Amino acid sequence: MGNVAVVLETDAIRSFAEAARSHNPAYRLADRPVVPPTFLPADGFGAVAGERVETDHRFFGPPPRAGDQLTAIRSIAGDPVDKPAVTAAESLTRYFDRTGGLVAESWAAAGPVAGEPASPQAAALLATYATDWLGAENIRRFRTRVVRPLPPGDVMTCSGHVTQSYVQDGESRVDVTLAGADAAGEVVVRAWATFARD
Repeated sequence: MGNVAVVLETDAIRSFAEAARSHNPAYRLADRPVVPPTFLPADGFGAVAGERVETDHRFFGPPPRAGDQLTAIRSIAGDPVDKPAVTAAESLTRYFDRTGGLVAESWAAAGPVAGEPASPQAAALLATYATDWLGAENIRRFRTRVVRPLPPGDVMTCSGHVTQSYVQDGESRVDVTLAGADAAGEVVVRAWATFARD
């Protein structure tokens, strides 16, 4: 894939947030809502072979907003500048703003979960829990691992805790670990996230 021009649309962000059951005003009410953590795909608006089992979304400052014009550049397997290396079952897309500054990158690894398709919905629901807790505009990294499928219509219970507080790039930050469990109490998705703190 070459470069793809991406204009972040308000309606697309709001629809994504609604599907993730978020009522956060940063997504739903703001004139220029920020993107949810799992909104920018690792496949650069193309296709990843298989279902996304692991994802890693990084933001190099506050997340992009509706109206922002980005350029998505997908890394190709074997590209010597790939960090981390990208294989056929992986995808890495970097998102640049109009000035050429790197604003975000999304990585995904594809594969089955216990022989069944993985559900990106579980990761989006866990992201909603995290951003409702720590702030949608404060997300800096959101890494997920789908452990098992979330049955359609099942309820997911989310939990999380702060693992460390520190200063990086002049920002106070916290790292958190998160988990989402199905109605039987089985973990379906885990996440590790970093948020800026005021």
